[in-house]
Amino acid sequence: MLPHIDASGAGSFRGVSRTKVLSIVGPGRSGTTILTSVLGQTEGFLNVGELRWLWRRGLLEGRACGCGAPSLQACPLWSRVIEKVSAGRVATDLAAEIGGALEELAWRRHRLRVIREATAGSSQWPALEQVRQVSEGLISAIAEVTGARVVVDSSKRAQDAAVIAGLDEVEHYVLHMVRDPAAVIHSWQRRDKTTHAADGARTMATRGFLPSMVRWSENCLGAEALHQRMPGGRWMFVRYEDFAAAPRATVARILSFLGEDVPPPFVDEDTVVLDVNHTVAGNPNRFRVGPVQVRADDEWRRRMPHRQQLAVRALSWPLLLRYGYSLDTRSVVGARA
Repeated sequence: MLPHIDASGAGSFRGVSRTKVLSIVGPGRSGTTILTSVLGQTEGFLNVGELRWLWRRGLLEGRACGCGAPSLQACPLWSRVIEKVSAGRVATDLAAEIGGALEELAWRRHRLRVIREATAGSSQWPALEQVRQVSEGLISAIAEVTGARVVVDSSKRAQDAAVIAGLDEVEHYVLHMVRDPAAVIHSWQRRDKTTHAADGARTMATRGFLPSMVRWSENCLGAEALHQRMPGGRWMFVRYEDFAAAPRATVARILSFLGEDVPPPFVDEDTVVLDVNHTVAGNPNRFRVGPVQVRADDEWRRRMPHRQQLAVRALSWPLLLRYGYSLDTRSVVGARA
């Protein structure tokens, strides 16, 4: 639910001493955009999109805010947040510095190290400590400006959630969302998605079969490594297919998981009315407003070559079984393992 920002910069949500952050972890094209859009309509929640891209895509590249502002610095919410976090520094200078540290954490050889240090307290790794310090200030500024009780971050990567897990002033939860890898691969191969920035529209990136398969597997394995380090009661698993089949009930379970006694923001079992939001980056569907019916996108089952569907199952069968997917392409979803 979009907060009202008054002249002082204070939001209309009631404040709390320790902000909850829900990190959405899962492969791209797994339905996280619509899920976080729905959560963002919930009273006391703020959907910030992919927070990890605030610095590079948001500030350095000038991508548009989900509210329609041509840049984050032109957005009434993010301009105040950025002013607080920058603390007198030139915002783009800080963005370049933090963007470099984030790139260091994202190197493939460093990912498991970041995850291992998720809840290990202070670190001797300068890049990690720098990102933690700025992330804590960023979340504090978001809460102060908006008054949100729960900040929803759909950065998707386990190492980004691990950074948040190491923050003392945050009550951190992780939602691991997975979609059948065949559906994910098919979505990455489509060329009909565009995103927007201050300098116009851009076609979203596409990936081939093998890179998409590798990314799906790496993301899931990273999530499994993070799960081992998260406290009990702070981890939830959701399959996209289950969410699409019962969206209201799934969101109700997520709210219960977060300890939030508020109703799911649906007008019926599968329809939600989306208001404008302040998402940093993500799928272009983040710009959608108005009534949206949540329903499964299973185009891949009709259009993806059968040999590719078989190849997906041959390459990913251990994780498919772990997440309750059938190895038979004719019956994709089974019981959760």
